[in-house]
Amino acid sequence: MSKELNVSLVVGTRPNFIKVAPLINELEKDGFKVKLIHTGQHWDQKLSVDIFEDLKLREPDTHLETPKDSMNMQLGYMIQQFDEYFTKNPEDELIGVVGDVTSTLAASVAAKNSGRSLFHIEAGLRSKNLFMPEERNRIMVDHISDICFAPCEYAVKNLVNENIDKHKINLVGNIMIDSLLENHERIKSSFNEIKSNLGISKDFFVVTVHRDENLNNAILEEIFTGLNTFSEDYDIILPAHPRLKKFIDNNSLDTGNLLLVDSLPYVRFLSLVLNSKVCLTDSGGLQEETSVLGVPCLTLREETERPITVELGTNKVIGTKKASIIESIKLVLEVGKYEEAKIPLWDGKTSNRIVNVLKENYI
Repeated sequence: MSKELNVSLVVGTRPNFIKVAPLINELEKDGFKVKLIHTGQHWDQKLSVDIFEDLKLREPDTHLETPKDSMNMQLGYMIQQFDEYFTKNPEDELIGVVGDVTSTLAASVAAKNSGRSLFHIEAGLRSKNLFMPEERNRIMVDHISDICFAPCEYAVKNLVNENIDKHKINLVGNIMIDSLLENHERIKSSFNEIKSNLGISKDFFVVTVHRDENLNNAILEEIFTGLNTFSEDYDIILPAHPRLKKFIDNNSLDTGNLLLVDSLPYVRFLSLVLNSKVCLTDSGGLQEETSVLGVPCLTLREETERPITVELGTNKVIGTKKASIIESIKLVLEVGKYEEAKIPLWDGKTSNRIVNVLKENYI
């Protein structure tokens, strides 16, 4: 490159790590000087520290050590920490954020207030539900970003409809799939180990629940009751997010015969998903990963910001009512698995396309 450009990438939660891992490699291969800033928004060992080893992601250059606290308190703390960081590091010209978590919003606000250029990976996704903090974060970050990297045509349309300058919008594909495809062989070969470790003896489902709107006694009782309907014939494995474990413990919820396990490292978790009969989740990224892996997905929400997965038939949004869960699982078990979905630009080359856009705009 004729000019060396300093890029700071911000991560704070497990999905962020998965998305930046391939991008760091591409940026450094092209001569960019890259710093990795970890906010510490996720404090759980399995959700944070272990993911670096699992993805072969180098250690962060800076750790903000965000305390465990409310969303507003974390946001305020991180904005202040980023402000101090940018003051001490004036050479960091370009700031990259991913996804829709509190760390993403905090870094974006502080970057723009410090006069830095900002790019947002996974821009344009919309659930149309402003009660979700993730939805509010996405909208705010997209509107102050200098470059919006969209994963699909649906995301591009959302950005255009919100009057974001078309010159800022770049359709590059799904960066999370870069990591999945890069680790596909490891994912396929890891199942026997995880099967043995968890003592899986039957066909099984994988379940994840972590969103604030689902951490509710009545909702979780509906979900757990619906799932336990199948527990005689299937193992039902729930790798429990720390937030979910705490809620279950604090509210003495009966999980029946569900197998609650600690959060699993990335490769082993996706190996479990790959070999499951069905995945039930309120996660956005898992809707995409199951689509590529060929595993039926049932989304435990009332809407999704990944409608392409619904259009493909790889995912169905079913809500959280017991009757809907039971009916939907029965239908999936009748139909069985499908072929892995082939989605335009979900090809493992998104990081390369992002780097090319950055070179065109800043070098």
